[in-house]
Amino acid sequence: MAAVCDCFPELKAVTQAREARYRADPTKRAPDGPQSSLEVKVTSIGKLNERVDCRNSKQSFIISEPRHVGGLADAPTPLEYLLSGAVGCFAAVFAFYAAKLGVDYQSFEAVARTNFDVRGHMMPDAPFSGFQKNTIDIAVTSDAPAERLAEVERLALAGCPGIATLREPVAVQSTLKVTPAAVAAAGG
Repeated sequence: MAAVCDCFPELKAVTQAREARYRADPTKRAPDGPQSSLEVKVTSIGKLNERVDCRNSKQSFIISEPRHVGGLADAPTPLEYLLSGAVGCFAAVFAFYAAKLGVDYQSFEAVARTNFDVRGHMMPDAPFSGFQKNTIDIAVTSDAPAERLAEVERLALAGCPGIATLREPVAVQSTLKVTPAAVAAAGG
């Protein structure tokens, strides 16, 4: 089995080139600059399942709710995607810093856990329904000094956009457009 760090020479070069571009023009849009954006389209497809289409990656996937809330439970839940997305981002940022700092490791695994009170999704007077506490248990196989890996962990936790969004959520704005069923059926 190949070690995770087998890609580090290339990853280090890519990371250093990105850093140089980002420092040269911090206002430039991705992929040449650091200013990125995401767009996902979520379409209800029935039985509390949603199809997600991602603009940037051109990928699609299904989100499903658990059976106990009326869903099919035939795909990960929205909050499993949210948590795994943040931790997957962290894993990549961990690799970026490890490559940049020359800290090799053979394997990486992170187990994330959270808890929350779900009454808010059906009861308007319910307590806060967001994640209450997030923990990540990281297991790394490496001959690198533990202090170096701890520094990689610290930098990755501080610099990961997914973790930062869980740590310091931003305001959410929404707009609602209502089309009468008869107009939609007529193609308008």
